[in-house]
Amino acid sequence: MRLDAIFQFLATAPFGAYVMSIDQTIVSWNQEAERILGFSREQVIGRRCYEVVTGLAPGGFTPECLLGCPSLRSMRGGEIPHAVTMLMLCASGERKAVSLTPMVIAAPGEDAPYLVHLFDEPAEDAGSDEAADSLRSELLEQGADILSDQPAVASPSSEVGRLTRRELEVLRLVAAGWGTQRIADALSISPHTVRNHVRHFRGKLNATTKLDAVVTAIRLGLL
Repeated sequence: MRLDAIFQFLATAPFGAYVMSIDQTIVSWNQEAERILGFSREQVIGRRCYEVVTGLAPGGFTPECLLGCPSLRSMRGGEIPHAVTMLMLCASGERKAVSLTPMVIAAPGEDAPYLVHLFDEPAEDAGSDEAADSLRSELLEQGADILSDQPAVASPSSEVGRLTRRELEVLRLVAAGWGTQRIADALSISPHTVRNHVRHFRGKLNATTKLDAVVTAIRLGLL
């Protein structure tokens, strides 16, 4: 399922929905998210999730975010993410309790996966949870690959503990969606060297593709 198709699908969801890159940068924000929290799309795109919904600068986290994104925490623990209740910051400055369902969805090709958060104001009945489950089913029917629904423990090679500092650096940039040339420019190395580092960490993680390597690294707590 193409990323733009996922964005379009979530745009009309009956609850708040936003999409983030692995480094928690918001790349999509739907109308219901704007209605519930009061932040417009223009106010949040390009900002980190925790800056918007907790009002904190990078490096500062609420207790809910202390150990990282709920989606990634669940995958690292070999569990399917479940709904959590948290206080989100509204544009008005007030805090609002919401029920949040996290997911990790594969991007097309070898691009890094994306984090998807579905949220709504808690109701006395199970309407919100049922709506989220329904949307999850529809995404699967449309061909979306929900990685967080496949929490099997990764089986890296014995070399995983030997990932070098540079290999980890390149792996984290790959997870952030950076291409070979951009990584090479940022690290002042050649594209050939970047590809060698990718080949090395793929081998150590028993990953056939860069995407597999990123997902395995998430599950192992490397990202």
